[in-house]
Amino acid sequence: MIKTELKAKLQRTFPKAKTVGSGRLFTRQLSNLVDAALIQLFQEIELESPIAKHLSLLAVGGYGRRELAPYSDIDILYLHDGKIPEKRLTQIISKINTFLYDNRKEVGHSCRTIKESFKYLDQIETFHAVLDVRFLVGSLPLFQKYKSEFLAKISPAKIKEFNQWKLSYLRERIINSYNPILLSEPNIKNDPLGLRDIQQMYWIEKTDPLHDSIDGGIFDFYLIGDSLDLLSAYDFLLLTRSALHIVSGRKNDRLDLEFQPEVAEYLGYGPKTEIKSIELFMSRFYKAQKDVYFYIGTFLDEKTKTPSHSLKKDLSNPDSLYDDIMDFFSECQKSEEEPSRISLNEIRLASHFIDDDFKNQKTVIDRFLAMLKYKKRIGHSLTLMHECNVLGKLIPEFGACTNFPLFSYHHQYTVDEHTLLILRELDVLIADLWEDSQVQEIFNSCDKVHILALAILIHDAGKVKEGDHCQYGAELALIIAERFNLGEEETELLRFLVAEHIIMSDLSSKRDIYDPNLIASFAQIFHDQNTLKLLYIMTIIDTKSVGQGILTNWKKEILYHLFESTLHQLAENVSAIDTEDRNISSIRNYLLEKEALEESQVSVILEFSKSIQPSSYINYNTPRRIFQHYIYLAEWKQTSSQFKLVSESEPAFLTLSIFTGNNRKMLLYITGSISSLGLNLVGLRAFQTKFGDLILQAQVTDIYGSGSIEESQIKNIEANLSDCISGRVNIEDLASTTSLWRSNPKIPDGMVEELVKFSNDISSDYTVLEVRVPDSIGLVYRIVKSLIDFHLNVIFVRISTSADFAYDTFHIQSETGQKIEEAGVLISIKEKILEVAQMKQNQGVFEISF
Repeated sequence: MIKTELKAKLQRTFPKAKTVGSGRLFTRQLSNLVDAALIQLFQEIELESPIAKHLSLLAVGGYGRRELAPYSDIDILYLHDGKIPEKRLTQIISKINTFLYDNRKEVGHSCRTIKESFKYLDQIETFHAVLDVRFLVGSLPLFQKYKSEFLAKISPAKIKEFNQWKLSYLRERIINSYNPILLSEPNIKNDPLGLRDIQQMYWIEKTDPLHDSIDGGIFDFYLIGDSLDLLSAYDFLLLTRSALHIVSGRKNDRLDLEFQPEVAEYLGYGPKTEIKSIELFMSRFYKAQKDVYFYIGTFLDEKTKTPSHSLKKDLSNPDSLYDDIMDFFSECQKSEEEPSRISLNEIRLASHFIDDDFKNQKTVIDRFLAMLKYKKRIGHSLTLMHECNVLGKLIPEFGACTNFPLFSYHHQYTVDEHTLLILRELDVLIADLWEDSQVQEIFNSCDKVHILALAILIHDAGKVKEGDHCQYGAELALIIAERFNLGEEETELLRFLVAEHIIMSDLSSKRDIYDPNLIASFAQIFHDQNTLKLLYIMTIIDTKSVGQGILTNWKKEILYHLFESTLHQLAENVSAIDTEDRNISSIRNYLLEKEALEESQVSVILEFSKSIQPSSYINYNTPRRIFQHYIYLAEWKQTSSQFKLVSESEPAFLTLSIFTGNNRKMLLYITGSISSLGLNLVGLRAFQTKFGDLILQAQVTDIYGSGSIEESQIKNIEANLSDCISGRVNIEDLASTTSLWRSNPKIPDGMVEELVKFSNDISSDYTVLEVRVPDSIGLVYRIVKSLIDFHLNVIFVRISTSADFAYDTFHIQSETGQKIEEAGVLISIKEKILEVAQMKQNQGVFEISF
């Protein structure tokens, strides 16, 4: 036999890892190749001097399970009956081991009789290894005797002891873990949710008397019901480990940042030079780990019958599904009782039937906000919601971060795991148990902690996009605030905390925090002292949650100095800083620091920002987007086109920005075009420059509430706008047709009362019009057209639909930019709206608030 023939066969097989697509099949084939080589070698030795009656060659460990990775050790048990001379036995072992060494295989071997095997049972590793024993060649009767006189005689008390240890180990390591267990550089075999944790369950099951006749590996035990996800995860982890061995050229189980691109490319996720390839691969890796996590939880509940909070309803009623799920998490939070892992798995399965309207349902939002305001176990509760795929359904902006890796050597966790760890650190502060009394004292004086919790939840959501994640995150914050119907003060606080969440870290580590001018400038961005306190607390727990050892004493000291100095500055300036001034200051800092513009350029853009009406423009748009608008508007003016359309995908919808001249009909063209394509307009804002040009911002979803709008549909919107402007298409005809219309469930008559309500007490600048009428094709278009026919400016539109009713809000002004306060005009508008809604006059509720 050629000495290195096995090595050549293994090397020829390695590339199959790219195409076979199954870790189980690949590692089994490698095991089979080693089996064949050892059997042939043993037979050659047998020809020299007969030994087969007295010696069995047995595979143990991973090799025994036929799960041999490319550079894994070959674990062999030389089982003999004591009748082979010691010198001869040593020669045989040496020959076989040397053969494996010559073929670049490391060997782990033991040599024992049946009687000697009992001596090693106190070591749990040895116990696990013999559980995976598999006959290769030699004396089959001796192996059968080994099974009957050793394996079958292992003390039940010893088995119970080891199994109880494994159950406790898994619960403490996985379920009760405070720190995130999805790591940026995971050990595929030994880290939490790795191969070894699955094997722990397998070893428990293999010692069950019902399974004592089974002679196989992991896959022979988990072949029913919910275990299919576990099998898929285990298969993927086996394949990933094999690929890592191959690209490393050695035994290596640490999937670090250096090898992630190589493994991603090797397994077909795309070129290793593209970040997207690594993101796709690592997202799949983390999904596998989460499937393992859930199986371990249900497995432990089944095995230990631990008292826990269980579902009181079976989640079978689609009409109450959303409320039933939120009630479960709310009850767990209030009772402080750990939920049943079996119940959590039921919720995870039910989450597949949660639709996009979940995030807009008022009862769901109200329950969620109540959980944030309860100020107990907020982070723990949100972690459970995320594990069950519920949190990302409620806040898709955060859901987009699920399993999202951070390619950073100091970030130890994924974006979602990092975020949830910060929230669990917030739990510690709420419980008054923080390790640093100075930080705890500051937190105890904070107000609006529920807004801080919401800001933490979405502070890194912007990292899923390239560019400034703080600015994009702030844009998402405004979207969520609007969806959650937060007041202006809370909305601004949320936006600020997200937009500025790294500024204290940056200033303290990159600037001279002892410079009084720096402190004075920094203090100008704060509305009040509470905002500063919340930002400081957020910075501290965010930094700590990046990874172990990141929040050093030095870091805490300089952050506290920056906080204390700024607090003193604010205390001296008693009057609150004007919101507009603070926003202008933020825009200025962004343009100078992030865009590196000259002072003269900054001044022009600041003047541009301040001149746009209504003045809410700089509240609703981040400095990044304002700068973009300035550029896009300038680009459009250099063309002969009637308008410029720019689209930007958000997790929950598509944002369309349209730059055009002073043509109020563009509002009609936009609403009509979107409606005709079967898309939903969920929000629309209109702003005007001092030269009369319009900046229109529309938020669009598909009929299911998703922001996944195809590029072809965006081009269709653009084409429709162009055709409407040129007169090639009649907007009335366009708005009354649709390419797709979904029939919503009908609300029973009398359950919802129609409403037309005007409020002049909400804002000093505009009138708020609320409309609640039956939904129909082109309804928003017809209402907007009616308002324009009354020579009104529509500056904001918010669209919401529940079943077959539309709940729409419009901010309107007179042509001169004033509120609409004349009662006769308001009554006429109401009658027109009821007419275009195809309802009878004097039907429903009519309200005016002054």
